Amino acid sequence: TVSSISIYNEEYIREKDLKIGDAVLIERAGDVIPQIVKSLPDLRDGSETVIEFPRNCPVCSSELFKEEGEAVWRCINIECEAQVVEKIIHFVSKDAMDIKSFGEANVRRFYEQGLLKDIPGIYKLDFNKISTLEGFGKKSLDNLQSAIEASKQQPLNRLVYGLGIRYVGETTAKTLANAVEHLLDYRHKTPEELLQLEDVGTKVASSIHHFFSNEQNIHMLEELEALGLQFRNQKKESTGAAGLAGQTFLFTGTLSQLKRSEAEALAEQHGGQIVSGVSSKLNYLVVGEDAGSKLEKAKKINTIKIITEAEFLELIATQ
Repeated sequence: TVSSISIYNEEYIREKDLKIGDAVLIERAGDVIPQIVKSLPDLRDGSETVIEFPRNCPVCSSELFKEEGEAVWRCINIECEAQVVEKIIHFVSKDAMDIKSFGEANVRRFYEQGLLKDIPGIYKLDFNKISTLEGFGKKSLDNLQSAIEASKQQPLNRLVYGLGIRYVGETTAKTLANAVEHLLDYRHKTPEELLQLEDVGTKVASSIHHFFSNEQNIHMLEELEALGLQFRNQKKESTGAAGLAGQTFLFTGTLSQLKRSEAEALAEQHGGQIVSGVSSKLNYLVVGEDAGSKLEKAKKINTIKIITEAEFLELIATQ
């Protein structure tokens, strides 16, 4: 029995002519996910009402904005409390700065207590006040302090990802980190220059340019650097003369000797750069078992070297 269906797309709701109180026809898409096929207007009794989407943020009351071609209404007030909290949660998360012992619950708790108001505030926490909170004994406090201090040494790509720049995922964050010597170099990059980077299309370039053109963001970054975070591309400095410097790699299929993440890390340690897709900018496609469409696409581009896992390890060994 299907008890509920969640719909968030305003255009879909309008297209299906859905109203509050409607009877609807549903089906299981792919025999798994229930979806609404259509409303049943013949069964309406006049009590149905139009579904109105909010036009103001429920937290800060700022006017919401929907980009052309997108379905989601967004709050664009960068000082909105809900956004600030979620940005901090993302920043401390495992895939970003990986600040263990922090977590979502502590972010919300510290924010509500007035102990944390922005990302730089993570590195300026008053631990004397935190020690008075329930659940924070000496050991947990020491663990939190150590984790925060250790995060200052995280590589640049983790910091870039942690900033929460729209459309910038982990792979693009690595691309951005590898392309400059210092993160604030992006203040001077034009959208056209950004488009030359791997994995960066028009929307991504525009988003990156917008982020680094915002004075509040620049002030935040300058504060983070002053607090001791890594803003220099250490790989560019330390592996500039490495044998694989400037070479791009993509792994596809199942590897037999290494995990995908281990192989990618190995390539990066020798100066290589990991990309997410097949294009003329790719130098090496490393194929494992059951390689699929990426292999077929790479065969059509003569400049890509297609090698096995064993050949990749031989390449590494010669560096």
